[in-house]
Amino acid sequence: MDKLPTTRSKHLGLTYTPQASTFKLWSPTADKVAVNLYQTGSRKENTLLKSIPMTASKTLWTATIKEDLQGLFYTYAITRGEETVETVDLYAKAVGLNGDRGAIIDLATTDPSGWHLDCPPKELTGKLTDAFIWEVHVADFSSAKNAGIQASHQEKYLAFTEGASHLPDQPDIPTGLAHLKSLGVNYIHLLPAYDFANNELATAYNWGYDPKNYNVPEGRYATDPADPTSRIREFKELVQSLHQAGLGVILDVVYNHTFLTEESWFNLTEPNYFYRQDGAGGFADGSACGNEVASERGMVRKYLVESVLYWAQEYHLDGFRFDLMGLIDVATMNLIRKTLNEHGLQHVLMYGEPWDAGTNEIKAPNLPANKTNLEQLAPGIAVFNDDFRDSMKGFVFEEKDGGFIQGANGRKQKKRQYHDADVEAAILANTDTRRSKKSPLVPIAWAQRPDQTISYVAAHDNLTLWDKLVSSTTKKGQKLKYKRKEKLVLMNKIAAAIQFTSLGGIFIQAGEEFARTKFGDENSFVSPIEVNQLDWSQLVDFSDLTNFYRGMWQIRQAFPALRRSDAQAASAYRFAKDQTENLIAYTISDTTSLGKWSQLAVIVNSGKVEQTVKLRSTTDLPTKWSVIADNQQAGTTELRVLKTKNGKVTISRRSLLILAKEK
Repeated sequence: MDKLPTTRSKHLGLTYTPQASTFKLWSPTADKVAVNLYQTGSRKENTLLKSIPMTASKTLWTATIKEDLQGLFYTYAITRGEETVETVDLYAKAVGLNGDRGAIIDLATTDPSGWHLDCPPKELTGKLTDAFIWEVHVADFSSAKNAGIQASHQEKYLAFTEGASHLPDQPDIPTGLAHLKSLGVNYIHLLPAYDFANNELATAYNWGYDPKNYNVPEGRYATDPADPTSRIREFKELVQSLHQAGLGVILDVVYNHTFLTEESWFNLTEPNYFYRQDGAGGFADGSACGNEVASERGMVRKYLVESVLYWAQEYHLDGFRFDLMGLIDVATMNLIRKTLNEHGLQHVLMYGEPWDAGTNEIKAPNLPANKTNLEQLAPGIAVFNDDFRDSMKGFVFEEKDGGFIQGANGRKQKKRQYHDADVEAAILANTDTRRSKKSPLVPIAWAQRPDQTISYVAAHDNLTLWDKLVSSTTKKGQKLKYKRKEKLVLMNKIAAAIQFTSLGGIFIQAGEEFARTKFGDENSFVSPIEVNQLDWSQLVDFSDLTNFYRGMWQIRQAFPALRRSDAQAASAYRFAKDQTENLIAYTISDTTSLGKWSQLAVIVNSGKVEQTVKLRSTTDLPTKWSVIADNQQAGTTELRVLKTKNGKVTISRRSLLILAKEK
């Protein structure tokens, strides 16, 4: 199925004008439905003004009230037999405190000044392989006092509107948005910022993977959560500010499950329809959160497609990250992509987790949107490359296991053993059949093009990269210490050197560039803000690491072959023939007239002894190279000249080199 249900259900939800408000609800099993109008938005306040019966036409319930209702709140009262339940409109675009009542507002009044002129930054190409994505939680970004953000904006959307923040008393060290501009990031990926289940007036921390109202920003991050317009206007100000700074905005969306199941707005609106069932007739739980949304069903598919389109249009978003995308069916994902394209939104990025939480109840002919079915997904839909992540630093679910950057390849691990061949396949975004065949981890080329994959080493889930390095290199019985250690800084740089010279989109966890730590907390979704917040003082202690990430991005921008998105992109890479684990060397050729270099060579020795490697290339190898990255720094400026004979390069233990050949 690749079409939405048509007819009268096209415009569900509330349509407001000063003259009249029309409410439309799809609920085929309802016997009676009424619109409840309230004076206030809090569920705790019994301020019911009146209840207006809705009229049924087949499965559609409608009511039009010919008066100006702006400023009021509403719910639906749905009666089935002897039972009446009250639910928020699934299509609500505004809500009251804690999202327990829909709000009636004029959306045009929420637009910041100049919003009609807001558009994607001209610097963004809309091509995934040109992306440098920085993943962050709204509160993490600005909660620390050393963020230099004014107190009223801390943990709020408006923190992203401050463009000149810096460490207190150190104006030469930018923080917040100023840091991102300095680093070179071009996309901000926000952890869930739609309305999720929580107390919006409390300070309790939550990542936000608890969906409640899909089409409304979360009130916890607004300056006035009780004012329905505050969260909308301030989220738009966030987007506007980032666009003006040249950054795109990506929203993490969680359409695979809801926080509540039986009492969710979905289930109260139409019982058992919005969720899949298991073999026993109960709620399927492929999300490990109590339910899984039945995306393949017509009205659910319609809802998901229209929700994504609404966010893209109303909030000018530049991308969406789909949580547990393996629980959404392929046809729905493809229809979302098609719908965005048909509305002139081809530049909007789409990527997601190509897995579920262990199982799912998607039945044939429907297919889950996972790694196995990547070939079935439309162009413009990408997935996280967990093979890259794990072969680089070790199995993500085993804290002590290491990978290439720890020099642990070929070594027996507790869970999984990795090899250089696994890393080499992942460097090519797992698109090259010949290279993938040599990978013991996944001996198939499961991607067809680099723009189908996200190269990453860490994300909000599991240990931060720094914490993984600490845990995997600390001997049993020794105390874990998260302060600077030179060996670990070098491992972190090695990770960046390989990632930024690999195919696919580039994604890092916020603070990865300055050794972010959560002190070993691998699942901090409800941990205190003190664990989760970015400690901007790390920019002082790890300035060389931050500069290294900045330099690697400059190298990537200067060498187009690293950002190729075509199916033949891997053909520009040539790996050295080497049987030694923890030693990887490859060249990348660029035959275009773009850029300043015709060839790069990347040599990384994460082992404990000096090695000599003979480079191979798709073109002639020079005898003289410009060194543009080493253990200390990276960038587009020549650090020194390295002369070679017959392509041989000797590299010290635990070292990296990136070499460039001028055109």
